[in-house]
Amino acid sequence: PVDRAQHGHHPRRRLHIDIDELAPPSSILTRVAASHATSRLSRSLLNHSMRTYAFGAALGLLDGRHVDRELLFTAALLHDVGLSGGAGDGTDFTLASAALARQVACDVGLSRRGADIVRSAITLHHSPDVRASDGAVAQLLSAGAAVDVIGLRSWELPPATIAAIVERHPRLGFKREFSAAFHA
Repeated sequence: PVDRAQHGHHPRRRLHIDIDELAPPSSILTRVAASHATSRLSRSLLNHSMRTYAFGAALGLLDGRHVDRELLFTAALLHDVGLSGGAGDGTDFTLASAALARQVACDVGLSRRGADIVRSAITLHHSPDVRASDGAVAQLLSAGAAVDVIGLRSWELPPATIAAIVERHPRLGFKREFSAAFHA
């Protein structure tokens, strides 16, 4: 039998998501995270981080999943900072990214629990099968990144939502750059 969901016939694709509902929150934490991401990531990787947040937030809306958007946005902005300027010591980029995110969270006075949520989400985002039990931030960060990198679950999102997100945060050769950074 044909899986209609994987052939563009998923019922959610007909829904409407107002792109303004996906606007990132503004707080000291998100501004500091944005500053770190902007200083460490190329425009292509920064746009990927923004798309990761938007796709994750959109899937959260469709799933009816409550998520702390401040923590999701922070995790999305910092989830790949370990790809740039690596120490060359073989440290996994997710661990390097999580370490910076935890430092940022602690520097702005985020609770230990909040810092751990961000750190854990970043560490898990690259793992297959991130579950609801891992927390909403981890699950939606992983799902948002997977939409952007490999198209997983993209068939659930309304095409207009995908187009609007990519228009706001263009790909700019992302796959090529990401692949090179990941392999390095």
